Amino acid sequence: MSNYLELLGQFIKTDFKLRYKNSYLGIIWIVLKPLALFGIIYLIWSNIFKMDESYKMELLLGIMIMNTFNEAVMNGLTSLMSKAGIILKIKFPREITVFSSVIVSFIDFLFNMVVFGIFAIFTPIHPTFAGVILYLLCILCVFILSLGLGQFFSIIYIKLRDIHNLMIVILQLIFWMTPVYYTLDMLPENLQKYIKLNPLTLIVTYARKGLINGAEVRTQDFLQIGAVFSVCLLIFILGNIFFRKRVSKIAEYF
Repeated sequence: MSNYLELLGQFIKTDFKLRYKNSYLGIIWIVLKPLALFGIIYLIWSNIFKMDESYKMELLLGIMIMNTFNEAVMNGLTSLMSKAGIILKIKFPREITVFSSVIVSFIDFLFNMVVFGIFAIFTPIHPTFAGVILYLLCILCVFILSLGLGQFFSIIYIKLRDIHNLMIVILQLIFWMTPVYYTLDMLPENLQKYIKLNPLTLIVTYARKGLINGAEVRTQDFLQIGAVFSVCLLIFILGNIFFRKRVSKIAEYF
């Protein structure tokens, strides 16, 4: 187990360095990208649309979560192919390639949270202990879901390269089917029930509620996010089973 974790740590460190290797500003981009994005959105929503202060923070958090999910799935998808040279030469647990790629995306998310905290100074949020726990459960759901989808699509991508472009379209569709630029209560009730079929809908909704409006958190919220966690865990297990069954045969497709 210790060797497994040590190897995973090495992959994470390598992936993290390679991501910003050819950039002049390097790791600084981790902070600059969300800072620029959040700054633009914050100014637009403040000066043009005149939205409620808390909604601006909900918007920023929703974008952070969905961008991390999209990036984690796409990085997981390409993880095996990007490490084909190592896979062909060295024997090691192949799922580490997917895990490290997804984890690096969530390391970026931690830096995004620092930037979110800076904006929270100017637009106060109201987390509670229960709210923070609910928020962390939501992020855990996104992480597990990303790992499951990353494992599944990394195998598909080896055999079908067109899946990369198709996934970009699908993830964009999922983004707009998730209440990021809008909230559930803005939609007609007959449409809400369909949007709720997307597990990311409840994840984003309860993450916002937990971190920004913690006083509104209720026991029912934990029960619902628990159900979402079960779905995400099932997707992870199925993705892992599919990965383990097919990964031994991928070398012939490199």
